[in-house]
Amino acid sequence: MARRIKAQGITIPKANPGTTWTWIINLLVAVLGPVLAALTPALRSELEKFAVAFYKKAEATPNPWDDFLAAFLLRMLGIPLPD
Repeated sequence: MARRIKAQGITIPKANPGTTWTWIINLLVAVLGPVLAALTPALRSELEKFAVAFYKKAEATPNPWDDFLAAFLLRMLGIPLPD
């Protein structure tokens, strides 16, 4: 079951002995989502521009871990992957 932090209204999935990367990612999305939603539109726009440019630079490198990290960052920020 999920535990609800009543003051912020954030649902945090309960950890279990088999905690996986999926659980960690979902936790980060649950925590960062409300914080990022509170940003001013101008700042949010700049953050999105940076993250997309970072992703495109990562794709240009031969290292697949660059791509993974950049895509992870976009997912955490709730920004769709560019084509």
